[in-house]
Amino acid sequence: MRAYWEEGQSAVSLNELCRRTKVSKPTLYKEFGSEDGLKQAVLSSYFKMTLVPLFELLQQDQPFDKALDALADYILRDHQEHGMPNGCLFVDMCQCRDQLGELAGGQVDAFKALSLTAYEAWIDRAKAKGQFTAAIASRTAAIYIDAQIASAMNLQRQDATADDVSAVFRLSLSVFD
Repeated sequence: MRAYWEEGQSAVSLNELCRRTKVSKPTLYKEFGSEDGLKQAVLSSYFKMTLVPLFELLQQDQPFDKALDALADYILRDHQEHGMPNGCLFVDMCQCRDQLGELAGGQVDAFKALSLTAYEAWIDRAKAKGQFTAAIASRTAAIYIDAQIASAMNLQRQDATADDVSAVFRLSLSVFD
């Protein structure tokens, strides 16, 4: 997972992964079935590590503005401080979806749908409490938030300063003020 996250899933060959992990290709195939199966497993692990906590944050019963601040804090946390590479493996895999096999590609599609559903449900709850304008369709806002997270992760991947990433991301969320 770390190699794909740091270097990109298309930049690390299966042979290189086997070399680094000191695992033979037959062992890898026995465990995951294929490189596509390995990437699917990596995505599942990544989902549990990073996206599940994000979804849990959105499900907390707090005012929308507080939840938006918590979302920003989560997205903008110092990855290095938490032992993680910059950027987002899921965002990277979404951007190169056409290079993935059926299993990993299906996993990306499923996680993207779950993400949009989670954002939309969060916005719907805020609307029900009168904390979000009805003038913006929930689906549109969910897609917008997803795109802004991806943009922030791409800036982080490009080694933009934490202050710059924060300023740009918080500016993008200011449309909800």
